[in-house]
Amino acid sequence: MKREPKAEELPERTGNKRMRQREKRDHHWRWVPRMFVKPRSTLARVNKQETAVWLAPMLILAIMVLLAVVVAAPIKRVNIQTGATIPEDFQWWSQERQQQYLQAQQNLTSPTFMYLFPLISGLAGYLLFWVICSSLLYLSLTLAGSRTTNQRVSNLIAWAMLPFALRELVKVIVIISSKRLIDEPGLSYLVASDATGIMTWVKGILGQVDFYSLLFVVFLFLGAIPLSGLRASKVVLATTIVLLLVLALVGIPSLISNALSGLGGSGYYFF
Repeated sequence: MKREPKAEELPERTGNKRMRQREKRDHHWRWVPRMFVKPRSTLARVNKQETAVWLAPMLILAIMVLLAVVVAAPIKRVNIQTGATIPEDFQWWSQERQQQYLQAQQNLTSPTFMYLFPLISGLAGYLLFWVICSSLLYLSLTLAGSRTTNQRVSNLIAWAMLPFALRELVKVIVIISSKRLIDEPGLSYLVASDATGIMTWVKGILGQVDFYSLLFVVFLFLGAIPLSGLRASKVVLATTIVLLLVLALVGIPSLISNALSGLGGSGYYFF
């Protein structure tokens, strides 16, 4: 017969269970540096998890976004107060329009525009990218014949996004060292800042193409191929289609901003 645990053994077993859960959470944090040293083996561990293990990379990314916003805010305020953001043809505007513009610029120095809106924009951008990319990849792999779960795909995307946290960290270092904002990220400098129409969309896409996005793609392929259980050729095709769709979507914010403001590239940096 199965022996019933004694009363004094119950607290000990409960404590051991909590300790194992704590060690498991700590173990996930140890995967963070391993992603950049041994990505293949680290992603293999991520793919084995049936439960959500995306908290660590997403939390690190959120902290880096917050740090970038805090560092950039004082420089934005100085640029506005010194007139660095005034358009080149400002002198030809009517006096009423000039006053309206200066008043709007003054309002932009409030904490809401300096901290809250950029933080929400940055976090929402990465969060939407994670959700959309996870959903599209799961759908694409399922149509290709894979039987993996949506949870595992979400875990994979979250850990593959760690290079974006490194991107935000490098952005912070550059801003602190140069005392300047990054106006044209990625390859966006290939398109003129006063571009309009479809070129604004192209500029938004090019703004997302850099070393860190390429590293994300590498991590994604390293994890998606073994996760799917399919032939490598089918996974590469399914994943490439998803990446092209997502890349097309990330250029839309610049296009919308251009349509609403009538100005050139917006500089939004979601992905």
